[in-house]
Amino acid sequence: MTRHIGIVAGSAEGAALCYRTICLEAPAVMGEHNHPEITMNSVPLAEHMRHIRANDWETLAGILAASAHKVAQAGADFAICPDTTYHQSFKYVVPQSPIP
Repeated sequence: MTRHIGIVAGSAEGAALCYRTICLEAPAVMGEHNHPEITMNSVPLAEHMRHIRANDWETLAGILAASAHKVAQAGADFAICPDTTYHQSFKYVVPQSPIP
């Protein structure tokens, strides 16, 4: 069973919704008042937007991969990226990420 989840986020809304969803859904699997440990790394959205606007998905992937490394170093078993636009960079992120 997953004990530690990493959240790699750019937007506050995506990060907050992801965190809240994990905490609300986990007790059904893990027991009352229980959820996995959660570590989040959130680079300011402004750092991401210039690359998104330029369709520079490889550079954005580097930023996301750096976040994945940070949550992995904190002990996360895998990372969740709750921001919908970012999927366009995943083919570049996945090979760089130390965790799924």
